[in-house]
Amino acid sequence: MKQRLLLPVLFLAGWTRAAEPDASPLPPEQALKTIAVAEGLRVELVAAEPLVASPCAMAFDERGRLFVAENRGYPNTSNPPQGIIALLEDTNSDGRMDRRTVFADGLTFPNGVLPWKGGVFVTCAPDLLYLKDTDGDGHADERSVVLTGFATKGSTQLRVNAPTLGPDGWIYLAAGLAGGEITCPAHPERPALKMTADLRFHPETLEAENVDGRSQYGMSFDDFGRRFICMNRLPVQHVVMQSRWLRRNPRFAFSDTVQDCNERSVKTGLRGGGDGVRLFPISSNITTADSHAGSFSAACGIHIWRGGSLPPSYHGCAFSCDPTANLVHVDHLAPRGATFTAEPMFNDHEFLASRDDWFRPVFLATGPDGALYICDMYRKVIEHPDYLPEEVRKRTNFESGKEMGRIWRVVATDTHTRTLSFPWLLGDAEADVETLAKLVDTDVAWDRELVSQRMIERKWTAGELAKLSQVIVEMHESAARAAVLRLLALHDALDAKTLQTAGEDESPEIREAALALWLAAPATSTARRWQPEASKLAEEADARVRFTGALALGELSSDAACKALASIAAKDAEDRWTRSAVLSGIGARAAQFRAAFLSQMSAVSAGTLNLLTEIGRLTNDGRAPLLQQSPALLDGSVRPSDAFDVTAALLVGLAEASKQRIELTPETQAFASFLATASQIALDPAVAPARRGLAVRFLGHGAWSVAKEPLLALAADAQAGDLRAAAIRGLAGFDEPEVTQTILTTGRWTGSTPELRETILASLLARPAHLPSVLNAVESGALPASALSPPRRQLFLKHKDAAIRERAAKLFGPAAGDRQKAFEDAKTALALAPHADHGREVFKTLCATCHRLDREGYALGPDLLDMRNQPKETILFHIVVPDAEVAPAFAPYVIETKDGRTLSGLLASETPASLTLRMPLAQEETILRTNVAKLEAAPGSLMPPGLEAAMSRQDLADLLAFLKGEK
Repeated sequence: MKQRLLLPVLFLAGWTRAAEPDASPLPPEQALKTIAVAEGLRVELVAAEPLVASPCAMAFDERGRLFVAENRGYPNTSNPPQGIIALLEDTNSDGRMDRRTVFADGLTFPNGVLPWKGGVFVTCAPDLLYLKDTDGDGHADERSVVLTGFATKGSTQLRVNAPTLGPDGWIYLAAGLAGGEITCPAHPERPALKMTADLRFHPETLEAENVDGRSQYGMSFDDFGRRFICMNRLPVQHVVMQSRWLRRNPRFAFSDTVQDCNERSVKTGLRGGGDGVRLFPISSNITTADSHAGSFSAACGIHIWRGGSLPPSYHGCAFSCDPTANLVHVDHLAPRGATFTAEPMFNDHEFLASRDDWFRPVFLATGPDGALYICDMYRKVIEHPDYLPEEVRKRTNFESGKEMGRIWRVVATDTHTRTLSFPWLLGDAEADVETLAKLVDTDVAWDRELVSQRMIERKWTAGELAKLSQVIVEMHESAARAAVLRLLALHDALDAKTLQTAGEDESPEIREAALALWLAAPATSTARRWQPEASKLAEEADARVRFTGALALGELSSDAACKALASIAAKDAEDRWTRSAVLSGIGARAAQFRAAFLSQMSAVSAGTLNLLTEIGRLTNDGRAPLLQQSPALLDGSVRPSDAFDVTAALLVGLAEASKQRIELTPETQAFASFLATASQIALDPAVAPARRGLAVRFLGHGAWSVAKEPLLALAADAQAGDLRAAAIRGLAGFDEPEVTQTILTTGRWTGSTPELRETILASLLARPAHLPSVLNAVESGALPASALSPPRRQLFLKHKDAAIRERAAKLFGPAAGDRQKAFEDAKTALALAPHADHGREVFKTLCATCHRLDREGYALGPDLLDMRNQPKETILFHIVVPDAEVAPAFAPYVIETKDGRTLSGLLASETPASLTLRMPLAQEETILRTNVAKLEAAPGSLMPPGLEAAMSRQDLADLLAFLKGEK
């Protein structure tokens, strides 16, 4: 492989210098020399082949024994089951494992292990297993299926994984990218659970339920119960809130529950997840996806460091692996509103990286000695065959190295080995409450977590729980107090007095935990007898406590709670999570909340306007005429300089929710001046773009007589930029024939950018009234038929009006007809001498709205870099016959809304309350489920058939050369 120009980072300050490159595979001692680690740390070998092979997950039990999931069969599914759970022990206490016992074998693809009550839970789709050695020989003689039905289709990388004990006493499972119909063999009476996200189950009752967030591989909790997950491009994601809080306000259109914490500093020009998180690898490996170059492509094994044998500066940091880049990355989690920003600890190098291309870190854990442990699968190729071109697959040995593997530890250079100090944990005797409280009250994360788990596992008497609630006040460590509070809640022994004391604790983390536990408590529990004090929450200094407090206030119906919500909204309008927490809880109090918010609002900002628009939506009751619902929108409390912005934002929300226009009638003359002002602002280049954008959006809901002139002018202005697109969207909301005639004037389509073309189509086709005029444009040649994808053609071909169906059949039938013949005709392009530079321009014009290549375009369809390994004839076939193969992840959907719009794209995310559709240009729109009239999978691909008709044969030859990477 070609060496990347990144080796100089080895010589930067802060690194332990590694030796010069060696050939792979390397013996463990030589491999150690290729590893560069951050200053003040050292790397040690814990185990290597033949003691361990293909390790992908691990966990220590209370005896210091190490259980390792060995995924020896990866990645093939045709072999006999080769997976093993190995039990490794250090019998002479020298820090190196020296005894191996096969705890369990005959497994398919075991990828997660969690000790529990003397045995281990193991994720091995389709099952979650429980394995236990009952006779002490090191082999599991008890094997039971706890849950089953986890999906096994598709890549073996993407299955259920990472069993993790949550602070609430439930065990959490990462979904991978698979799902399943989950059942419990011990409880056949329970209905199957459709797995749509991550999942948790109760280890005693075996009840299971979906939870928010969808981690690809790995998950971790911090000291205070916050859950962090990851995806291949995103090393740190925070599950900020639960969708059940969004469900309490079904008119609030917000579907997010997870925050991407990292800055995507590797800019690709993509929306919806295309930009990447910067990495500094030192190996020669390269990623197969163009848009992933220089950034994470396989983030996994996220691990929140909670203290131990690393320097204190790492406490609370998020570690994550990237096996394709042969490194371990670390981010500092800086509080940001309700969530966190993940900031790289090092600006020009990684926490740990290897020049050995076979070094494949995939999983991280904290050991009994307080060290950071790393699972290194040690493979020549870690990529799954599904993600590589056919030609590459044919010449790749995916099993090379499957009998190899290493486990490493990282510690501070001045750290000495620490031995276990809790011999009572090894026996059957139960410690008393005071002893447990002292043991859990420690800043040593391994000790605290070990004792916390034993406290969750054991049975408690009512007297012991009462005594435990009394000793909380004597604990020094906030993390320990939080752990005990959660334990009491788990056993429904958290009384109102204890919770109130926690809610007034000097530690903001404990105050936050108290509110979270109050929210989670059943309505009939003793914990709910305490009610958070609204006035104190309104004055709360900590942003995360205010966020959790806003969720709690939404459960209270008092006027004081509504006023406190308004106060929090005024402080945190720029934080979308706190805005959402507030709006989820105002319910039918929107008018009351609006008045309280306006009286406390200090300045107009982007967040304030966003909040005001949502208030407008929620104020509407869907029945009364638009302006009769709010005869005194401003309540006389807004500065004159802010009057237009505030009124416009509120009215936009009201109009969008009610589907009514702000017409100029005698009843609405009081607002005529605002419409006139909006017209002036929209056309004034001296006004800030954000304010002009609000004015354009406002006009889109106004009277046609007022909106017509400024919107048509901006729609025709090639220099208007984003305002031009906004004007087109505004115009498309009117059904007047002038709209389509203006937007699709002959010659205007060819002079429009790909981004503007998509805006035009998406806006016009969303309104049924414009469909005849769009057909007019196709018939006249102003709009090429090839611009319409199969799902969009179906809008015409299945239209209820027979005349439209007939016209559409004449226009679109041939293009969708004999594609094989069209392919044979297009082959003449293969004989022409190509010009790749011109091919780039063809790509930008015809393909870039949905595809990404060489830093051009938008990622809606598949990344095209892999196509470079395919013959030109194969690439040509997929261009001419796009419906021949559509991957499930790129299957389009069509949504018809109750307000008459029709949208097509990919389902990006969904919650019980809303759906998010991703469309060309990677634009996204969230639709309330209550506004969905019809949702169905669309036939074919989003890519239109007949695209080759828009190109000359030379254009086609040039495009193929660009796609192949020719110069």
